[in-house]
Amino acid sequence: MMTFEVASPSTALQPYLRVDDVGMRYPNDNGGIEALRGVQFDLHPREFVCVLGPSGCGKSTLLRIIAGLLTPTHGEVIFYAPAASRISLVFQDANLMPWRNVRENIALPLILQGMPRAHALQKADVWLEIVGLQGFGDALPRELSGGMAQRVAIARSLIQEPGLLLLDEPFGALDALTREKMADELLRLWQEHRTTVLMVTHSISEAILLSDRVLVFSSRPGRVVLDLDVNLPRPREEEMRYTSEFGRLARELRRAITD
Repeated sequence: MMTFEVASPSTALQPYLRVDDVGMRYPNDNGGIEALRGVQFDLHPREFVCVLGPSGCGKSTLLRIIAGLLTPTHGEVIFYAPAASRISLVFQDANLMPWRNVRENIALPLILQGMPRAHALQKADVWLEIVGLQGFGDALPRELSGGMAQRVAIARSLIQEPGLLLLDEPFGALDALTREKMADELLRLWQEHRTTVLMVTHSISEAILLSDRVLVFSSRPGRVVLDLDVNLPRPREEEMRYTSEFGRLARELRRAITD
């Protein structure tokens, strides 16, 4: 049975959230499909953690459980954050409203929360500049490239000032060059705002460049088989991909995924 508990932190070392022995089985006519089994880890405030693993191992399922969109069949997610903390989830598809322009798409969460429209649009203009989309506020989603649309989706999530940002393979549909640029953009935003982030990715190098820790999942049912600290100095630059320490971390992650 899944329960979400919000507790007041008692020490500075208390995690933002704890995933405690979480399991998930999807029902079918053959006894169900077990997606996750015994998943357990802590996520600390302002930490950036990436999740790696083979396709179908339950990574996206985990994000949906943490976001409250799914109820697991076993275990719980315990939040040690203030009750008012928000959770934002960014999918691989930007999922923009096609009839709203970029500015309106970014402002939408604030408008839905009851903020006056004019004030919400002013805040959206600030985020347009932060994500490098000045001059595109009146553009419709169909006029944007894939990378630009994902910038809008990330700005729409961050404008709410979430305590936790969940990213489900947000750059998976982009070409390699655009993906690298978007990873750099996300890294810059995180270094400025230090929102707690849990991100699913299939890219080992992307995970190392972005994160403080990388969780590696086994094949289905997904279990955490490696929790690896990434002790590279920050701020991170693209050139780090070519260092010996980066290569060592990449080899360790690749071994864990293929074992």
